[in-house]
Amino acid sequence: MEMDAMNTEAMPIPAPWGNSAWARWLTRVERAWPAHGSFLRGVAQGTTPAARETAARNAELIERLAGDDATGLIDGYRWMCEMVLAEELDFRREGRYRHSTFEQAAAAVYSNRPVMERYMSGLLLSQVLWPNHIATFDFYARHYLSRVMNGTRHLEIGPGHGLLLFHAAERRPAEAVGWDISPTSLAHARSCLERLGCATPVLVEQRDLFAPLDGADEQRFDSVVMSELLEHLEAPGRALAAARRLLSRGGSLFVNAPVNSPALDHIFLFRSPEELIALVEEAGFSIEESQVAPASGYSEARARRQGLPMSVAIIARA
Repeated sequence: MEMDAMNTEAMPIPAPWGNSAWARWLTRVERAWPAHGSFLRGVAQGTTPAARETAARNAELIERLAGDDATGLIDGYRWMCEMVLAEELDFRREGRYRHSTFEQAAAAVYSNRPVMERYMSGLLLSQVLWPNHIATFDFYARHYLSRVMNGTRHLEIGPGHGLLLFHAAERRPAEAVGWDISPTSLAHARSCLERLGCATPVLVEQRDLFAPLDGADEQRFDSVVMSELLEHLEAPGRALAAARRLLSRGGSLFVNAPVNSPALDHIFLFRSPEELIALVEEAGFSIEESQVAPASGYSEARARRQGLPMSVAIIARA
């Protein structure tokens, strides 16, 4: 797939997208993939002004990560969209996700480096192109990050593309940490954070959430984030219980997980927002705020009625 380099000064920016990094990404993707244009225009028109500001900030960061060429990111994004569509069709036929064990997901994605690299690129760009990801990131930025301040210890489990962890580190917590069991994911997150440069140094390390703690007092965090993690686990309730043990008394938890959202590496199916909320409460948390963000611009009522994908974000306290 051929496309222009990142220098887009002469590229026309169609209204109402404006002239921002977010507008430039919308334009680049439409030019590279014209059939996706109507979807992108719907996203541009349906995004609230507040969420647009968050998307524009993230778009600037993604431009810095992309460097002089957007081809790889857009190729990964298109691959991911087409993969999700294929999985959605299978999900509609079968009523379940294609894979149900971690071993199956690992064989399909995690141990396949070319697939994993495309997937990570697609997920990064989806943060500014998918309406549910834009809305969820805005909820995280505006409603949760005020809890990550000077003197707090912050942990993200499964930092993925690294953007959420970067925003947390910009709040200058006493400590910012990322844990993952995937070397590929860790390398991607570490590279992103190093290239962006963080106000607070970030420790990204290979750690198993279920491994015994080295010392209870040394492993307490004031903030724990689990974004787009639980759907990849066979026992998400066990992961939430482990996160509860990591939190200091009164510590805060941010959870984001998709409902009815098939993908090659999604193995735990949440069929409603209430299922996820109940699981968080069963792990010993009290819910303080939550948000439901349907994918593809559908209303929440339609998404619930037809069992369509939704992102569910939860802020809870231990």
